[in-house]
Amino acid sequence: MKMFNLLNKKAEVSKVAEYWNDTLIERGILSANELLEGKCWRCKSSHGVNMCQIVSSKWSKDTSLANQMVLCLSCQHEKPNVADTEIVWQWLEVENNERYWTLQGMAEYEKMYKKSVLQELWDMGIRDGEEVDTLVNKVTSLSRKNDIVLNRATLAGLFRCEIEQMRRKAFLNWTGIFKLVS
Repeated sequence: MKMFNLLNKKAEVSKVAEYWNDTLIERGILSANELLEGKCWRCKSSHGVNMCQIVSSKWSKDTSLANQMVLCLSCQHEKPNVADTEIVWQWLEVENNERYWTLQGMAEYEKMYKKSVLQELWDMGIRDGEEVDTLVNKVTSLSRKNDIVLNRATLAGLFRCEIEQMRRKAFLNWTGIFKLVS
């Protein structure tokens, strides 16, 4: 019985995704070649993904596909609970891309460790913008590869792990010479 419910849920999610496909592409929420089915429209996770109402039943009794979207449980809790569908769509447009999540992760990093990601790199002697891009690409690819539910703290933790790894690598490669002053 449980397997049937899972298949039924996937079919419903697919129907909603198919219904909104053109709108999602037009608004820049998803690209045409992205796999739409089974992923949260905001964070692209496949954990706890389900249909939810765009305008909740508190405001509207509409249960049609026109009032459904696909979000994971985390994103459902953060979705604006308002009567205006346009506000929900704007929220989704702004908060669904990697740039947004990268900035959120960096801000959380600074809050948690009292130092910005860029300051950490500066303190290690990294002044090259390409190194920053490499770090960001590593963190975002790790989150995608491991299908992590995107949230600020997780991304801050991924930044921390990568920065610590860079520190260890820099220390092992360091060939400085110590001089004793008498």
